[in-house]
Amino acid sequence: MSWSDDNKVTYNFFLEKHKNIFIFFVFLFAVLSLNLFYLQIISGSYYKDISERQRLNTSKERAPRGMIYDTKGNILVGNEFGYVALFYPFQQQELPAKDSIEQLSTILKRDINPEIEAGLKYKRVIEIANNLTLDEVFKIQEKKLFLPGIAVTKIPKRKYFNSIENCHVTGYVGEVTQDEVENIQEETYRSGDFIGRGGIEQSYDRYIRGVDGGLQLEVNAKGQQKKAFKYYPPEIGNNVFLTVDAELQKVAYDALKKSTTGRGAAVAIDVKTGAVRVFVSCPGYDTNEVATHKYVQYLKDKDLPLFNRAIQALYAPGSIFKIITFIAAMDYLDFDPSHTEFCTGKFELGDRFYSCWNKEGHKQVNLITATANSCNIYFYKLGLQLGVRILGKYAKMFHLGETTGIDVPYEKKGFVPTPEWKKLKMKMSWLQGDTVILAIGQGALWVTPLQMASMISAVANNGVFYTPYLVENIKNPYTNEIVYEHKPVITDKLEIDMIIWKTLNKALVQAVKTGTARRTYFKELTVAAKTGTAQNPQGVDHAWMVAYAPAENPELAVAVIVENGGGGGTNSVPIAREIFKKYFNIYEETDNTENKDLEPDTKQKTIKRNL
Repeated sequence: MSWSDDNKVTYNFFLEKHKNIFIFFVFLFAVLSLNLFYLQIISGSYYKDISERQRLNTSKERAPRGMIYDTKGNILVGNEFGYVALFYPFQQQELPAKDSIEQLSTILKRDINPEIEAGLKYKRVIEIANNLTLDEVFKIQEKKLFLPGIAVTKIPKRKYFNSIENCHVTGYVGEVTQDEVENIQEETYRSGDFIGRGGIEQSYDRYIRGVDGGLQLEVNAKGQQKKAFKYYPPEIGNNVFLTVDAELQKVAYDALKKSTTGRGAAVAIDVKTGAVRVFVSCPGYDTNEVATHKYVQYLKDKDLPLFNRAIQALYAPGSIFKIITFIAAMDYLDFDPSHTEFCTGKFELGDRFYSCWNKEGHKQVNLITATANSCNIYFYKLGLQLGVRILGKYAKMFHLGETTGIDVPYEKKGFVPTPEWKKLKMKMSWLQGDTVILAIGQGALWVTPLQMASMISAVANNGVFYTPYLVENIKNPYTNEIVYEHKPVITDKLEIDMIIWKTLNKALVQAVKTGTARRTYFKELTVAAKTGTAQNPQGVDHAWMVAYAPAENPELAVAVIVENGGGGGTNSVPIAREIFKKYFNIYEETDNTENKDLEPDTKQKTIKRNL
């Protein structure tokens, strides 16, 4: 058979088209084969794992959080267990008998039929009741044979001991919010999880929270739970050991509570390490109840129990700032501590008079006696010689206006005023009057009690600053292995001549022997201290006290403030005294009757001069 020319053209076109189709299918087959090879061989294990995870689901059992202990091993935070009733629908094809549901509803005092129906419909484990009483648990167990698919299980619940005085140390736990679930990057949280709120519970949550366990469940393509076939026990979180002393905490809190207003804060620091021994804000709140409806009551309380005054409240330091003015004068001006001034009770500057707290005046005083008796007039004159820039420089040297770095959240940094700030904020120039009141710790100078504890600790330590801390170490509860341990951190060493520290120490000891801090005197213990009465534009003055002991070889530094407490020598000193008595085990009562009539030591007034 022969092809005509036309037919040959058609035949060749047919062959070419057939060839292209054949090549296309070969290419398609090759692509499919390569894809199958990639899915089955190269990525097979990966997709198998995904498939298994989609097939499996876990009914979570919450892990108990780690315990929290004080420095002596006393439990501050533990766990107790509550009971919940769950419905497991795997073996159930229809609702339990009506009378069984009615019996369970009677035990729980509410209709549980909707939960049972939802569990059966969606084939998922459903919680039908929580916070069961023991009586309810026993009754459910008695009816267990007639309640198919119903089980009672334990869940951990946080238990706080001595909760009110330690609330701002430990913090508390609350259910994680949806925003936190979406935004927390470091850890994986799911709805229903609990997370630390404030204090150690928040700062060290990743160590404390533990690993949840539960039943591993098989689910179908619709997400329905078919059966449970593996149980993973929860792993308790790590145990935390703190630096605070629970007994000392209680002494400090009780003393603050009995003070003039019952509001204030006390912080005590180990001078040689930075370990915080006392960390109290008064009033406190019950951490066992704060996650309940009482939270709203705490929010409405005018005494602000949720407010951590130790690190969040900002106050003018008053005369305890004279410590910094003292150091600045001797270090920068090479000031002679024996230099005397005559205090008449008033100081004239321009068209104003600035007063001393002692209206009659302290008469002839030098730097030592002016510090011991907190003479404002002497320090007004020192402030003018130093000037605002030098006062500000030394305030910054003592790390005012910045956070200390303590290991709990929400610490405020305070504020040190400058001429630029006043110009920008108040549209006014800095005046000499601003400088004299800054020299005695008044004006727009704001500090926290923790900052003042850190300052006096550095003074006791001859200029060495340690980062204050609350957690000593964290241990694995099963092996007792240390998983975290704090090492003391020196943050700064001030280059100040030793003679200045010795002179200041002498002045602070004198304040206890004959000055405004006489109520801190012990026969058995030499205390160095400075009191302060910080003026408060919104009300009654605040009472300050900073101290350390023993003065010869300091161990403990203390800062106390009584909010709206008036005179520091009268109202804050007794609290510091109680802390020292407990810490150094002093039992002998010292007669201080001759020291009862102390007046506020830093209060000053400006009186316009009649020209």
